[in-house]
This record gives sequence, C-alpha cells and structure tokens, in this order.
Amino acid sequence: MSQPWTTLFSLNRQVLMARNLADVTQGQADQPPAPHVNSITWILTHLVENRRWLLGTLLESDDRPAATGPRSLAQLEAAMDETQAALAEAFDAVVDWREPRIHPAMQVALPLEQIVGTFLMEEAYHLGQIGTARKLMGMPGAMKAPETGRV
Repeated sequence: MSQPWTTLFSLNRQVLMARNLADVTQGQADQPPAPHVNSITWILTHLVENRRWLLGTLLESDDRPAATGPRSLAQLEAAMDETQAALAEAFDAVVDWREPRIHPAMQVALPLEQIVGTFLMEEAYHLGQIGTARKLMGMPGAMKAPETGRV
C-alpha cells in the first residue's frame, strides 16, 4: 500500500506545489498577499513541519529537527524534496497500515492509513492556498485544465 501514498505525496510536490510556485519571486513569497493571509513562505514552512510530524509518526519517533527561521523558496523546495524521499522510505517500511497510532496533531488513536490520509488532504489544501495567494498578488492561476480541442 505504500506506493499509492508515495505517488500521491509526490503529485502534491511535483504538480501542485511546482505549478503554484512557478514565477513566484522570493519577495512575493515572503509578503502576505492580503491582510490576515499567511505568506507563501509561511505555508511552505508549515508543510515541511507537517511532513516531519508525519515522518515521526511513521517511524514512531519523537526525534524531529526543530523548526528554523524563515527560509528561501529554494531551501523550502529542497526540504520538501528531502521529506518526499524520507516519506517514500517510511511508507515502504510500514507493515500494518491499520495499526492504531497517535495522530500528532489531534492526539487521538487512528489507523495509520487514516493519519496519512489526513496529512495528505491538509497538504493539498495548503497548496491550494498558494494558488489563491497567486491570484491575490495579481498573478494568473497556475492550475489549468488540459486543452481538449473541442469548441
């Protein structure tokens, strides 16, 4: 069952994140796109931290690197790539996806597959927020339907 999770998280990273960050400058990423809206840098830092929480749950370890200060887009993209590789390895090592574990944010016991699912959905939501931030900054949307050639 690991391959679907690896593929889904990879789609988040390689498609949703990459497209939504296309043409975003560091200055744009660091500034909130509107009042009371998180910056793209904040969103990406949050996603990296969430992936580290998920890794801790998968590996049954509390040993996670501490959050650091603001980072560049390149550093955040590299951190997402690092966590992608680590998640793929951790998914491959899972023996029982139905084993209850404590969800690190909700602090309730859930089957591991449900914990992973909640992290995947939250990540996709936040990557959508980056798409909204693009529009708030006056940039075009990055997610486009394929051209069908039909009228």
